[in-house]
Amino acid sequence: MGDAIKIRDRRQRLALIAALLRALGVFSAGVGTAFLLFVSAYPLGLVSAYPAPPASAIEGPLGFAQRVADVDDLYRRTGEPMQPYLERLTTAVARGMVHYWTEGDRWSEADASYTRIGVFDNYLLWMLSFLSEYRENLGNYEFVTPRKALDRGYGFCSQVSKIVYSVLADQGIEATIYSAPEHTVVESNGNILDSDYGVFVPHSLEDVQQDPSIIDTYYAQFGPMLPLLRRAYGQDWQPLGTAEDFNGVRAYEAKFERLKWAPPLAFLAIGILLVTIGILLQYLLLGRGRLVLQRVCGIARSS
Repeated sequence: MGDAIKIRDRRQRLALIAALLRALGVFSAGVGTAFLLFVSAYPLGLVSAYPAPPASAIEGPLGFAQRVADVDDLYRRTGEPMQPYLERLTTAVARGMVHYWTEGDRWSEADASYTRIGVFDNYLLWMLSFLSEYRENLGNYEFVTPRKALDRGYGFCSQVSKIVYSVLADQGIEATIYSAPEHTVVESNGNILDSDYGVFVPHSLEDVQQDPSIIDTYYAQFGPMLPLLRRAYGQDWQPLGTAEDFNGVRAYEAKFERLKWAPPLAFLAIGILLVTIGILLQYLLLGRGRLVLQRVCGIARSS
């Protein structure tokens, strides 16, 4: 009799553990599913990770004209001559990006809502952006990965230059990002690619430095900006970074793009595992119950 009571108590404890495992598993799987939907919302186009700039900026001379639907369209086509390709790349990136400053012509805290990595884009980097050691970099962040920058659709001259540079570097085409206090451009094969203004200048930066008036014809539609542009082109330009720098940043972006999927998938996997263990334990208890019942019935018949 005592053994039967012990067996019953043990079965009750195991049944409770099985039920608890299933409940925890269902909860974990639910959290994982909700978390996964949150992480997937922006890539699936269900939400926007960044605010849209004012209509005046979108429709202005440096505004949005046509979104780049496929990044592959920015790459050189088979047999396409180099100079026409570089010009096409310059204008395509310019048409797909909006240049907008909330205050004057330089970044301010008011621009952070556009330049901080959005919570729907990558919640890990978004959280890091509030820490003091990361605030300056991640609060005004420019993507090196072309698709990420184009999806955001907003960027200053240095951001669009990084898109152009990355597309060219991917193809092994020589390119360097040069920066001056007033502007940033890309130089490739002796040409200047200014995707902020959408202007292609078939002259080297060195030539234009010596004679800034060369740009007048190419920037003619931006007449009010010509004095500023001439002054910028007449200054000393410095490389914005090395190939190793940009490769490192791109690897950093790719790593965090992968990492953001890990927590929701882990919650989901743990939930499925716990539910499975709970179900197997329940079946094991049922099997033992049937075995005990069969033994009792056998004893009863023999007696």
